[in-house]
Amino acid sequence: MEIKILLPQEQSKRGVINLKDFIDKASINGVESTEIERAALLNGQMGVGDLLNSVKTIVEAATEPLVELVKCLQKYADNYRTVITIPTKNGNIVLKHGRSMKPEQLKELVTAIQQNNL
Repeated sequence: MEIKILLPQEQSKRGVINLKDFIDKASINGVESTEIERAALLNGQMGVGDLLNSVKTIVEAATEPLVELVKCLQKYADNYRTVITIPTKNGNIVLKHGRSMKPEQLKELVTAIQQNNL
């Protein structure tokens, strides 16, 4: 399952790199890869493309890796006092700093991500 994770537009390129590193350091079993998304190159341009304000993760479709990823993202939002957005088919899922999640909220969020990304 591919999950796109967005930071606010005003976040610096460093913020996107920090988010990728934060997810990588969490060493979540079931997260197969984490990549910084880059803008597409136009004809005649060279390089790898500008950094976008998003990270793409490839996660097993199992619940446990998704739960750990959401916990990791919430911890990142709290530590860096930011907002993380996960776009889905039925709208955006938003994680805000200072918002601690109860177990049932975490379960609802993971279920929403699974249903909207399959």
